Amino acid sequence: MSTSNATSTVVRSLRHQFFRQHRQPRTFVRAIHTSQSRPAAPDVPGFKAPKPITPPPPGPSSTQSKLIASLRESPALRSTTEPYVAYGATEDLFKVCASTCNYTVDSHPAPKNDKGEDVGQGTGWWFETRAAGGLELPVTFNIWAQVMFLHMYIITTRLRAFPKEHVRIWEQNLLDHFFYVAEDRMAMYHGMAAKGVRNKYLKDFWQQWRGTLLSYDEGLVKGDAVLAAAIWRNIWQASEDADIADISAVVAYLRQEIARMGRVTDSQVTAAAVSFGSPAEVAKPLGDTRSPWMGKAFTQEDLAPLREEAKA
Repeated sequence: MSTSNATSTVVRSLRHQFFRQHRQPRTFVRAIHTSQSRPAAPDVPGFKAPKPITPPPPGPSSTQSKLIASLRESPALRSTTEPYVAYGATEDLFKVCASTCNYTVDSHPAPKNDKGEDVGQGTGWWFETRAAGGLELPVTFNIWAQVMFLHMYIITTRLRAFPKEHVRIWEQNLLDHFFYVAEDRMAMYHGMAAKGVRNKYLKDFWQQWRGTLLSYDEGLVKGDAVLAAAIWRNIWQASEDADIADISAVVAYLRQEIARMGRVTDSQVTAAAVSFGSPAEVAKPLGDTRSPWMGKAFTQEDLAPLREEAKA
């Protein structure tokens, strides 16, 4: 091959490569042309552009309805939404408990009782005077808490009838609402500004709540005498001045309200459509049911068999 031919071949090859690398692809040119705007309608006399079709609003199809129903029944979805449902419902349930009695402390510092507890002004049968037909319990934070525990226990007996997987979250939310209100009262009425001090009291109340559950459960199973002893320890603080007639009235009230709560449906409970009866109405039929033998002293003949049994 001659030098001129080789040179011309190299020049053609380089020219071909340069042209291939720098020319614009045909598809890119087409894309630019197709993106240009076009007239909305052809320029033809008498031509009317058709009106745009408005699609109908989407309605709930049977497929969508089935999907929504399946999501509602999904355990994963229930586990996500139930805490919010339980929180709201148990807040209303606790308000029903709180409606049974209340107290305020208007003066600061508050007057003290012989135990050093702040004494307030109470409302409701539990705090009303005997002249007004009430129990005339000491108006203190601890007594209020024990009255709340008794009514929370009544609702808890109904929550236990829920399916097993739902019971714990509802019970815990109900107890949490008590803690929220109790902590507010500590700060507002009793001057407990320190969070650590309030937490110590709340931990103590949590232990008291566990004891309340155990003692009232035992009383329901073993009988009214055991139940009365539990109520005497919790609400009357094991006071020797407690009236047995008052304790018996609370025992009857507790059993009556548990029976009433047992007749309430699940939907009523979750909607907080429940209420408590009047303890005063329960106490009236009881009257003075104390046996006359309670006032008589034991004779030596009565004590003799007991002594013999003790020796044996």
